[in-house]
Amino acid sequence: DKTKMATLHPWSSAARMAKRLRAPAPQFGPWRIVKGDTVQILAGKDEGKQGVIKSVIRRQNMVTVGGLNLCKRISPARGNQKAMVFSSEIPMHVSNVQLVDPSDGQATSVRWGHTPDGEKVRVSKRTDHVIPKPAWARKDWKTREDFKETVNDTKGAAAVRSTYEVEPLSFEEAMVRAFKINISSVSSA
Repeated sequence: DKTKMATLHPWSSAARMAKRLRAPAPQFGPWRIVKGDTVQILAGKDEGKQGVIKSVIRRQNMVTVGGLNLCKRISPARGNQKAMVFSSEIPMHVSNVQLVDPSDGQATSVRWGHTPDGEKVRVSKRTDHVIPKPAWARKDWKTREDFKETVNDTKGAAAVRSTYEVEPLSFEEAMVRAFKINISSVSSA
C-alpha cells in the first residue's frame, strides 16, 4: 500500500527491513577509469569541465574529481575556534564522466585492446589512440635510490649468505637424528 510505505519512519524495524530487501547497485565489469586519469564531466553543474580523478569508489560505482563537483561544508565553532566554511569534492556516478583522449583533448568512450606485445591497454573508440594508465607514486615506501642503509639494517652480504645447508637423508636417517637414537646400541640388542 502506497500510504503505508509513505508513513514508514526511518528508525522503525519495517523501514530497516525494506532497506535490506532493496537490491544493491549493479557493479560495473572491468573498470576503465583509474585514479589519476583526466576525465570530462558529462552531467551536473560542472558539465563540460575537465579534471583529474582523485579517488575511485568501486563498491558504489562512484569517482571523485579533483576541484570539481564541490559542496560547501560548515565546521561548527568549537571552544575558541571560529566556525569555518570550506569546499570539498563529493563523489559522482562513474557514468557521469568520460576519459579524455590525450591526442585531441576531447571526451571519448573507451574499449580494451591489445598491443603487439600482448599487453592489455585502453583504446579510444573515436580516434583509436592508446590511452595510457597514469603512473602513480606509492606513498608508503621509497624508491631504491632514496633508501639509505642505517646501523639497524641488515647488510646486503649478510642477507644473501646461506645459513642452512640441506643434507639429503633417508627417512630412517632422519628419524635417527630427530630422536637421537644410538645405532650401535640398537644393532647389538
